[in-house]
Amino acid sequence: MKMNQPNDSLDRGTPSRARQAKVGLRSHMGFSLIEVLLAVSIMTVIVFGLFSMFNQTQKALRATAKQVDILGSGRVAIEVLVEDIQSAEAPGLPLLSELTTTTAQLPHMQGTLERAYQYEPVVQQLVDGSLRTNMLQNAFFLTRSNLNWVAKGYFFSPTTNFVAPNNTRSLGFGTLFRFSSVNVDPTATSIQDRYQPQRRLNHLLLGNFWDNYNTVLNANPLETTNQVFNLSVSPLIEGVIHFKLQPIDSDGRPMLYYTNFTALNETVNFSYPNTILEREQTGGGDVLDGQTRFRFFGDAIPAYIELELGVLDPEVLARVKSMPNLDVARQYLQDKPGAVHLFRRMIPISTAKPISLEP
Repeated sequence: MKMNQPNDSLDRGTPSRARQAKVGLRSHMGFSLIEVLLAVSIMTVIVFGLFSMFNQTQKALRATAKQVDILGSGRVAIEVLVEDIQSAEAPGLPLLSELTTTTAQLPHMQGTLERAYQYEPVVQQLVDGSLRTNMLQNAFFLTRSNLNWVAKGYFFSPTTNFVAPNNTRSLGFGTLFRFSSVNVDPTATSIQDRYQPQRRLNHLLLGNFWDNYNTVLNANPLETTNQVFNLSVSPLIEGVIHFKLQPIDSDGRPMLYYTNFTALNETVNFSYPNTILEREQTGGGDVLDGQTRFRFFGDAIPAYIELELGVLDPEVLARVKSMPNLDVARQYLQDKPGAVHLFRRMIPISTAKPISLEP
């Protein structure tokens, strides 16, 4: 009898129940723990890399935006300063007496170091180990608008957009104010009579200019009735830690008060016509000692003004303002030399006559 043989073709095409169960079991097992940990580790590395990249991009974007803001405000301030200084003019008033350091005659241009609010300059150590002294100056000079004389000036408040009381201690920076006044008569009783444009300039009118300038320097703008201050003064830029005007003569030489230290108590003051160069003396032996203040009389005026403007980083400025301890705030500023953005311009004075050292 012929026995039945299994159908090989059928067996090969149709898996047995055991084989089917084995395949089904494998399909429901999923990933092993090692595979999951490996996948999570790879994903963590990718996410961390993307986060770092986005974080650096965001920081760069914020830094760029901040830099644009600083450069923009600094550029605006520089342009205003350049326009004012470039049009400075000497009125050519006759000298009333021989010029000395104690002369009572008023100059038509003057630059002095800030003295109010117990001012002390901020000294910072740079990366190369050298020291940078940030100093603030006040300035006064004359310009002309058509045929009318206009007095211009720049001065500081310690930390805000208002001039603080005189007993406020300065942190070494402040808001730079711009003073601008047409011909004035400070003795007039009404504000309408005080500002009367005149075409002629004499010593009396120059004295009126100086009286108005000194008035706003000592005024308290917190008083809403202070019309003189509001009409003459406007804030230009905040957070200024360095502001210096250096006059330059026609030969490109800085007009400074030179001291010869080779001999004891011997000084050498380079002399210019109708010009007084004085040595700042605080009596405390600080870094302000030896700096030059300048005064110009008659027809004397420098050929150039070298302008330096240092502005604090906005984040550093905000943090310093929030510090209640002044000593801690000053130390924080001293440790942040990279937070000072420095602008420099050499400004030619268009109306200047040649001015050189006298023989």
